[in-house]
Amino acid sequence: MVVLDGQQVVSFEKSCGVAIDELICKAGKVIGDTIFNMFPRQPVIVISGPGNNGRDGIVAAKMLKAHGWPVVLMLYNCTTHIDEDWVVPLTYDNIVNSQSCLIVDALFGIGLSRYIPEDLSCIFSYINNSNNKIVVAVDIPSGINCNTGQVMGCAIRADVTITFSALKIGHVLFPGSSYSGKVRVVDIGIGIDYSKVTIRKNTPTLWKNEIPKLEYITNKYTRGYTLVCSVGNKSIGASKLVAMSALRVGSGIVSIACDSNAFAFYASCLTSIMYRLYDDVINDDRITSIIIGPGCGISEITRQRTMDVLSKQNCVLDADSISVFSDSYEILFSKIKHNVIMTPHEGEFKRIFPFLTGSKIEMAQKAASLSKAVIVLKGPDTIIADPVGNVVVNNAPFSLATAGSGDVLSGIIGGLLSSGMNPFDAACCGVWIHTKCAREYGIGLIADDIILQIPQVLKKLFC
Repeated sequence: MVVLDGQQVVSFEKSCGVAIDELICKAGKVIGDTIFNMFPRQPVIVISGPGNNGRDGIVAAKMLKAHGWPVVLMLYNCTTHIDEDWVVPLTYDNIVNSQSCLIVDALFGIGLSRYIPEDLSCIFSYINNSNNKIVVAVDIPSGINCNTGQVMGCAIRADVTITFSALKIGHVLFPGSSYSGKVRVVDIGIGIDYSKVTIRKNTPTLWKNEIPKLEYITNKYTRGYTLVCSVGNKSIGASKLVAMSALRVGSGIVSIACDSNAFAFYASCLTSIMYRLYDDVINDDRITSIIIGPGCGISEITRQRTMDVLSKQNCVLDADSISVFSDSYEILFSKIKHNVIMTPHEGEFKRIFPFLTGSKIEMAQKAASLSKAVIVLKGPDTIIADPVGNVVVNNAPFSLATAGSGDVLSGIIGGLLSSGMNPFDAACCGVWIHTKCAREYGIGLIADDIILQIPQVLKKLFC
């Protein structure tokens, strides 16, 4: 599913060969049809602003009125003059005194670039705090920046958003994603040149066919050999989470490369996973992916082992293996020669890319291009970017904000990488599985629960 920015939408509208007035008529009709089919006939308020989004709303209001719906059209700074008794100015008093429970938000659309005026903030607040109101937004909730997902001072929180042709960045980036409700994409005849689209929403159709299938000649090594590098014995729980995740997602064999002072700890808690001395296993040519960082600590040993790992194929860098280069990120980037996936959260990202600015998507794209690694910028809207500019956006539940969740993600990605998936597909697939496990489990999630959920998610994925 493609995701567009505002400039792309305008460009595709201009090149589609359909006059803007005709597009507005189509948009308004589709909005009216969608509302007509979603809700029983009831009083409805349509609030329309000065631009094309407002014109969409006016067409929809007229259509609903023609179908016998009780409609009140409230206009804000609108140049269109409609001399009807069901058309009134948008004011706080008019909104509060209305008995309608259904509101259609057609105030501002994808062109919004300024902060919401003060005279609208109290109206937005009233709508958002009214428990009995259902809000349908046209294209994007008013107050959300289409290109960044940021709230422009204040924004209307929609239950449903009806958008045209494709998702917009503001629908998938937080906090815009939390204001958009259920997004319904409708077609009004705007052709999309897919060769010019680099951003997509994370769905299995992007990578499902790239997951290797088990065959009768398969053995544990052909399924992939994942090595998890640890340092010391103070955070063995992180290494265990990483290793178990890689094993559950399908890696045929997983070993933890550790120091001798950690042997007793791993021996007491591992059965399906081997543990080996780092120096004895790091050069094993059967290894197909290496994960380093979780629980390693910030030290010269972590730094040196990360550089050792980067000389190998198929590496996942997370947590401390990233932060340890906060004062020398140029050295880290210069060592990236092969397939590398970096999985920083926003704090770790800022440590090695302190100079990058722009939206979250723009920063991830720049980071991937600069480092020559696949970047997984974690958060409620995780951004996966490859060095040539492709981006996939993934929305996750807030329950994933729990200790060890990131360790599990790096293990899932590393396990998929070991099985033969390319780095970008492995990252996208791993992030999706991680998210799906959390959604399936629900409330009370801890990191161990994500791992236990992996087989069920994989089973449903291939049913």
